[in-house]
Amino acid sequence: MSKKTGWMEKRQHERIVATLKVDYRLVDARDSKKILDHSHYRQTTVDHMPELSRKSPLHHAVTKDISMGGLALLGQEPFTMGAVVEIGLHLPKYKAVLKFLAKIVRTESFVEMGRNVHRAGVQTLAINQEDLDQIQKYLLHQKS
Repeated sequence: MSKKTGWMEKRQHERIVATLKVDYRLVDARDSKKILDHSHYRQTTVDHMPELSRKSPLHHAVTKDISMGGLALLGQEPFTMGAVVEIGLHLPKYKAVLKFLAKIVRTESFVEMGRNVHRAGVQTLAINQEDLDQIQKYLLHQKS
């Protein structure tokens, strides 16, 4: 009999198992609402993205999997349900760090090999189309 972890699959997009480096910072809820209310946000480039999260320390994590709609993160710091984060995703063979806003939609903590591990389901809120295209290229390459 398998043990239930409480982690329910809610993704709308096909996911690919991948371990990629991620940096993230918490974004103040008021600041994230302001930027998401601008219709031009999705047309911005990494150079134009405002540094909404400078007040927050930089955290490091890795992806467990990735899809066009978000990713699953594993990290040493607990994740806060509902928090908005600015993600910096490092794709292999791509020199620029992809930056986007996302929301923590699921969290879980567990012990693995004597260490506390924290997992988060992250839903993309706003991303530049060119960066989304890079993620799609990466996913297609991984599938083949």
